[in-house]
Amino acid sequence: MTATMTSVVRFAALDRWDPPQISGAPASYAWPVVTLGEVAQVRLGVQVPRKGSTLNGVARRYLRAMNVRRADLDLTDVKTMHLAEAQAIELTLQSGDLLFVEGSGSVTEVGRVALWDGSIPEVVHQNSVVRARLHDDRLDPEYVITWFNSRAGNAYIREQATTTSGLYHIGAGKLVGAPIPVPPIDIQRQIVATYRETLQRAEEAKRRSADLTNAAWDRFGSQLIDAPETAAAAGIVTVTRFSALDRWDTDVTPIGTTSPYPLVRLDAVADVRLGVQLQRSNTGGQDAPYLRVANVQRGYLDLTDVKTMNVSADTVARLALKRHDLLFLEANSLEEVGRCARWDGQIPLCIHQNHVIRARLGTADLLPEYVEAWFNSPPGGSHVRARARTTSGTLYTIPVSVLATAPVPVPPLEDQTRLIAELQKGIAEARSVLVDAGRLRKQAETHLIAALTSSL
Repeated sequence: MTATMTSVVRFAALDRWDPPQISGAPASYAWPVVTLGEVAQVRLGVQVPRKGSTLNGVARRYLRAMNVRRADLDLTDVKTMHLAEAQAIELTLQSGDLLFVEGSGSVTEVGRVALWDGSIPEVVHQNSVVRARLHDDRLDPEYVITWFNSRAGNAYIREQATTTSGLYHIGAGKLVGAPIPVPPIDIQRQIVATYRETLQRAEEAKRRSADLTNAAWDRFGSQLIDAPETAAAAGIVTVTRFSALDRWDTDVTPIGTTSPYPLVRLDAVADVRLGVQLQRSNTGGQDAPYLRVANVQRGYLDLTDVKTMNVSADTVARLALKRHDLLFLEANSLEEVGRCARWDGQIPLCIHQNHVIRARLGTADLLPEYVEAWFNSPPGGSHVRARARTTSGTLYTIPVSVLATAPVPVPPLEDQTRLIAELQKGIAEARSVLVDAGRLRKQAETHLIAALTSSL
């Protein structure tokens, strides 16, 4: 085979997953290049019959987009459909088939690919999955999925994907043109081994970062609530064992909280107030920037997109935020409702919408940074999660009157300062390890593209 000089973009331009069009200085592949259609039979799956239609043909389990992860398969929920026997024979997957996601709401996820392992007999694939069956022994299947799951290998798919209403598609007709560099088989296997070993180190660093984060919050929270045996000895119902609260999705319902420090209700130390409902039209007042759910993250504010609404001067005067105000989410998922961030006065005049609750401390006995951390900690947030209400099962709300009753431990100021410093140190260490994880992921991609391309 003669070498084909197919242009790709330089890796630096591929460092983000989200560019709709890739551009940059060209490079060339260092090895002969084939297209997927030249080395594999590429076939789109079958559409699932509409609900209520007559069940004709044979019943077969089928894979859909959600079953195909990046280099992995999720087979916890595999559905069944009926289709013609001839179709079932044509679409039955074989061990070693490559499965591509045909459509996704994210341009970075369309075209992700996994290798079928043959774990379900006679399984077929839906039309949201494209199957590629290799018939060229110059290519190792593990190398092919590694290539297409990399930023460099996925670049063609991102360029060719089409979108309507934000849903991206890469049909089988375009996927056949995807380029694959073909180094010798031993080099392919070495590339895969190096890539995966580096990514494994990245995943280990990511897990260590999560462990360090959890440990930092554990140390913070465990000093503010009584150990279970202490509360039990006192005959008081307490928050569930802290380690059980280390997950944000806990369904624990604490009846009370005990602490080695005095406890106060939030409304005893702060003015707790709901924001204003979004005004859809001009009220004849003034345009004021306002914070909504998207702006209030856990422990920080995202001010990249702050909207304005027209409200009266009285509303502005009543809801204008002041430095160190604490902002809580009034509505969100059970894991996120009640998350808290502190206002630093980044915008001179700003108010808050009615899905955000403001608490303005009125005491010098509590540091705003400490109270923010308390409510973002598992034991501090358990009051909100236990009392949040839902009608849909997905959207939870915490009434301002209920948030107002949340308990707050009040250590001496020097203890609050120490607790915050220890927490920040632990979080900083976790973030440093997470940066290492990102560096390793980038290193894996850099090494892969370096092994397969050469500068012009």
